[in-house]
Amino acid sequence: LHNALRHSGAEHVDVTLERRGRGAVLRVTDDGRGFDPKAVRRAGRHLGLVSMRDRASGAGGRLTVESAPGKGTAIEMEAPGG
Repeated sequence: LHNALRHSGAEHVDVTLERRGRGAVLRVTDDGRGFDPKAVRRAGRHLGLVSMRDRASGAGGRLTVESAPGKGTAIEMEAPGG
């Protein structure tokens, strides 16, 4: 959420949390400027993405990033339950 508010220039940011099986899925989407996740990784400016992936992995889950320049961003963290 912090990254969406700080970097995206979005007018709208949506946050959803839903149960999936015994676990949960947190999804943050915005209608901001978007970015190319591969280009950010190559440029070395990906600390926010790295920390989000570390948090997801630490919970036994996974992080998915969908974004493209001019298309907004969707970040989804799925964590298993139990």
